[in-house]
Amino acid sequence: MQSIKGFARSKKWSSLDVKISNAGPSDIRRATQKRSLFTDKRQNGTVLVIAGSSQYHGAPSLASTAVENMLAALRVGGGYASAFVPRSILKIARIQSPGVIIHSAGRDTIEFSRGVRESIDHANAVVVGMGIGRKLSALRQTARIMDYAFSHNKKTVVDADAIYALQYTKVRMNKNVVITPQAREFFSLSGKEPDEKDLRQKVRYAVGLSRVLKAVVVLKGHESVITDGRIAKISRSRSSALATMGTGDILSGIISGYAATGAGMFDAAVAGTYLHSRIGDRLWRRMGNHIIATDVVNEIPLILKSYDKNSR
Repeated sequence: MQSIKGFARSKKWSSLDVKISNAGPSDIRRATQKRSLFTDKRQNGTVLVIAGSSQYHGAPSLASTAVENMLAALRVGGGYASAFVPRSILKIARIQSPGVIIHSAGRDTIEFSRGVRESIDHANAVVVGMGIGRKLSALRQTARIMDYAFSHNKKTVVDADAIYALQYTKVRMNKNVVITPQAREFFSLSGKEPDEKDLRQKVRYAVGLSRVLKAVVVLKGHESVITDGRIAKISRSRSSALATMGTGDILSGIISGYAATGAGMFDAAVAGTYLHSRIGDRLWRRMGNHIIATDVVNEIPLILKSYDKNSR
């Protein structure tokens, strides 16, 4: 990808000319939109999940469920969620996600089809990447999907394997894009490996990447850094309970849900990351280090109910 060539030598790595603060409850309130008594499900926001391969089938279902559970029960995101997965896992994805619409595109890996393109056109927010695998064919098809979303200024969350597909994209990102790398994925993008114990370095790296890509960056970890290149917010976890497979996919679903209802992408990313951390802390107090992704999904409304805003 042209926008990250030579990034490791960029002077932007050394800059900390950015406003830094902690994420908190006010960020959830800022991202939460009012819901009218007269609205319908599509007016509450439509989220499209593009994910999965014949190797991984759980990730897209969990992301869709996170969006639907949060947004249908409360009001923080889309009232309507759908997903595209490869045909080889269509049946099992439909069984796992009875509350959302599941389509297929491609046989064993996701493909950029007419159906995907039309669904992107109609979605308020798109989340792409969970479980697509790293076969070259899958990465190139995913890059085509992202290029289409980027070129149409679609609110897009780029997660997991889609981060590795960014090297094949041809369209520059923008402020409507959120990328959510952990340390290893961050290194694949930039050639820089963040030290989890060095928060100052993490902020510097995340800000640098955000400024070069022109996108919102969520550098995940015990102390997650969320930045648009001008402002950096820190979301801290008090436990390692969420260091388990699938929980990051839930974060992407939460962020895209906030975005679908009208929150800006930076606000959506901050609110989603803070909410995700608080859920992990609450679950750890009850369940210790024995949490799975569906536990996170089920906890969402227990926190968000108090943030609901309704209007006539």
